[in-house]
Amino acid sequence: MLSKIQIICTVGSICFLAMIFFSVRQKKLKEAYAILWIFSGLIMLVLSVWTDCLRKISDLIGIIYPPATLFLFLLCGIILILFQYSLLLSKNQERISRLAQEIALLKAEIEEMRKKQ
Repeated sequence: MLSKIQIICTVGSICFLAMIFFSVRQKKLKEAYAILWIFSGLIMLVLSVWTDCLRKISDLIGIIYPPATLFLFLLCGIILILFQYSLLLSKNQERISRLAQEIALLKAEIEEMRKKQ
C-alpha cells in the first residue's frame, strides 16, 4: 500500500516527466537539455515507487525520514542542472561579447569605406 507522500511524489514525478515530454514535442525545450530533466524525473519516479531502496539509502546516509532523502536528491539534481546552465550562460556571454566586438569593427570599416567614396 502506498502512503500519501508516495502517491504525491509519484504523481508529481509523472506530471513533471509529462511536462518535459510535452515541452520537447512543442519544441519549447531542446532535446539536449531535456535529457538532464528526464533523468532527474526518472530517478524521482523510481525512488518514489521503490521505497525499500529509498529506505536503504536513507539509513546509509543517516536520514530518519525517507521522503526527506527523496527531496534531498531532488535538490541536488536541481543544483547540478543549474550549474550546467550557468556554464552554458557563461560560454554564451563570451560569444556575445566577441560578436559585439566584431560588429563594431565591421561598422567602423563600413564607415571608413563610405568616407573614402
